[in-house]
Amino acid sequence: MISKLTSLTVITFCIIAGTTPKPTPTPIESYGNAHVITVHRLDEHVRLYCDIADFPPIIGQNIPVCIKGLKPAANPQDNLKLLMFLNDLFLSKNDTPEKILLKDIQRGRQFCLVADIEVDGKDLCDLLVEKKLAQKVIEVPQPKALPQDRTNNAPAAADTHYIASKSSKVYHRSTCPHAARMDTSKAVTFAAREDAEKTGRRPCKTCKP
Repeated sequence: MISKLTSLTVITFCIIAGTTPKPTPTPIESYGNAHVITVHRLDEHVRLYCDIADFPPIIGQNIPVCIKGLKPAANPQDNLKLLMFLNDLFLSKNDTPEKILLKDIQRGRQFCLVADIEVDGKDLCDLLVEKKLAQKVIEVPQPKALPQDRTNNAPAAADTHYIASKSSKVYHRSTCPHAARMDTSKAVTFAAREDAEKTGRRPCKTCKP
C-alpha cells in the first residue's frame, strides 16, 4: 500500500522530439481506500486537511483532500454555509464522526488528493446535495483509448473528439482527465483542433491535443 502511494510524489519529465508519436492517454489511477485519523481544518475551496492512516508522512499528514463530484461555488464567500456545515460535522468539540473513509483515492492538482468521502457510512457529497448546500457534478466517462496507427503516426479515432468548458480558454482531448471532471452542462465539443482554436482556445498542457 505504502509503496504504491509514494508514486504520488513522483514527477516524470518526458521529452518528445521530432516525429515521435504522442503517448496514449493513461486512465486516472486509483489508490484504493483509506481511513482518516483526524481532520485538522477546512479551507475556502472546501478542501479538508487530514491525517490519513497507513500513508507515509509526506503524503498522509495534513494533506488536502477534495470531495470528488462536489462543485463548490467559484466565489469563496458563497461557500460559507457549506463550510459552516462541514466545520460542525468534522471539527465540533462535542460530536465528531466515528468513521471517515476516503474511497477511490486519486491525485488532484497541486499535491491534493481527490476522493469519495464516506462519513459514518453515508456519502458526504450526497449529504451536501440533499441539504442543498452544493451541486454534484456528473462526470463524463472516459472512452477507452484506441491503439494508434504506427505506420503513419495517425491519431486514434478517440483523439478526433475535443472538448472545452464554455468558461475556459483551454481545449482538451475527450480522454483527458480534466475533461472527465468537467461540468457537462458547460461542455462544448469540437470535431477538429482547428475548430477549437478558432474560438481563441489553446491546447491543454496535460493531454497535448
